[in-house]
Formats: sequence, structure tokens, C-alpha cells
Amino acid sequence: MNRKLITLLLLALFTNFGHAQSDKINIKTDHLTEANYLKMDDFYLTHYLYIDLFLRENLFPEASHKEVSAILKALKKYVSVENKLDIEIEKPGKRNYLIRFAILKKDDETELLIAFTNWSVKKKKFEKEIKMENDSYTRWYFLNANKMTYRKDMSNQNDYASMNKSDLANAYLFDELPENDSKIKSTIEAYLNQTDINISDKIMANLILLKYQIFKRENDNISKQTEYLNTLFQQNKSEYNLRGLQMAFDATKYQIELMK
Repeated sequence: MNRKLITLLLLALFTNFGHAQSDKINIKTDHLTEANYLKMDDFYLTHYLYIDLFLRENLFPEASHKEVSAILKALKKYVSVENKLDIEIEKPGKRNYLIRFAILKKDDETELLIAFTNWSVKKKKFEKEIKMENDSYTRWYFLNANKMTYRKDMSNQNDYASMNKSDLANAYLFDELPENDSKIKSTIEAYLNQTDINISDKIMANLILLKYQIFKRENDNISKQTEYLNTLFQQNKSEYNLRGLQMAFDATKYQIELMK
């Protein structure tokens, strides 16, 4: 079956499932079998891949919720150890944005999800094709049951004993250890109960709490926490050092929409 026909069939599949593919997004795979191979929680997909593949390096920040959702759903359904997934995103300029998703099985217990792109980190431009042997922007994540962990978020990459409770809660949320998930809420609440934290640390901790609520699908709390953070930012809008946190909050609100 040729790639053009496969792409058309994929488009029909997404339409049937209510996730229309944009004219800007071309999804390609060599196999149409819906393996549902990837079992990780959508929380990790929408957090890592939206930030890493759309926001970082200013790769495609204008992507709509439907476009990002279509890519993530294709990833979950079609990528496997045997089957890679290619994405082409039309962009203004000479080159389109190319992403290749693949699963690497290192041993019986270690699997990695790798996203290769045609973005040259050194040249700060899109190349004609993905060149995996050069400086092309690449991200990879460890897969462990329903958890997906960026390599620098792995527990063996962090000294938990030296962290404050805010950083520790964040580390628990994104590490590969399921047993740490039950510690997140109490850890962040203990930090927020302190009376001597400044406004930037307070907002950061509340962002982590919001992330936890998204992870747990606490929809009522998500709405309340979002409004609370909106209020905090509004009350402190003159604080220049909050711009980075505002961007993180905007990305989190985008994630909330992706999770619906």
C-alpha cells in the first residue's frame, strides 16, 4: 500500500474519531494496524511532547489543539518497536517541520520513545530531511508501564535529599517511580503551608499542584486552581521576573485543553 493512500486512510480514521487532521499536518505510517502499543498516561504525552516538540526552539508554537491532539493520538495508536511514525508539518518558509517517532527496545526491561526532528540546533533552521547522525534536535523518554519520563527526570539523575519540598514534589510527579506518586500532594501542600516563601516560589509551587491535579483528573480542582493562579498573576503583574512562570502557566492551560 503506497504512502499517499495510507495518509488518506489515516485522515479518514481521525475524522471518524472526531479528531480532524489539519491541512498543515501530514501523518504517515507504513502500517495501519492500530496496535495501541503505547500505554503511558496522556498526562505525560501532553506535557512533554507539547513543550518539547512545539514550544522549545520555537518549533511550532502556533499549533492548534486539534493539530497537536491528532499527532498525539496517531503516536499512541501506530508507533511500536516495529513501526515508526512520520509527521510533516507545513510551515512558512523553505522547509517543513519533520518529526519521526520510534521505539527503541534496549533490553528486556528498557524501552525508549524517541522523537527525531529536522531542526538543526547549531544552524537554528529546518533541514531538508531528518539526519539522525548530526546535531538535529532529538528528545527521548523512558517508558515504564503508564509512566513516561524524560531522561533528566529519572530518579537516578536527581539528589532528592537536597531538594526543597516544591522541587521534590515536581521530581516525584515526573520520575519513573509509581510509588512516589502518592507523596506528591502532601509534599507540595507542606511547602505551600510555609509563610516565608516569595511570590515566584509560591506561584511555582501552585503550578506544580495544578500539574498534579491534571495528572489525577481532578476537574473541579483544576478549574479552581487555574482561577487562583490567574488571580495571583494579575495581582503581581508588575513583577518582571514572573514572565517565565506566566509562559509555563500558559503552556499548562494549553495542556488542560489537550486533556479534555
